[in-house]
Amino acid sequence: MPSQTICRRVPASSFGDRRKRTIRPFVPRLTIGQSYDIEISREDGRWLIRIPEIDATTYAMRRTTVGAAARECIATRTGIPIGYIAVRVSN
Repeated sequence: MPSQTICRRVPASSFGDRRKRTIRPFVPRLTIGQSYDIEISREDGRWLIRIPEIDATTYAMRRTTVGAAARECIATRTGIPIGYIAVRVSN
């Protein structure tokens, strides 16, 4: 979804101030609800993902899906929306 910056001109005050005033646009920033450290290891042809903070484990078939699998597991266990979860691999 593309974002577009728009500045609006505020009408002059009743005191005769004729300068143009601009309002800076609101720019949403990335916010993270929770950050978790995960540990990964190769086991039986798949990736074992261990999340020590919530005492959970899950698996992923490919290395590229490890982060998504960990976030999904955390979201399921904690109830935090998946968009607010960040993971960091620590070996």
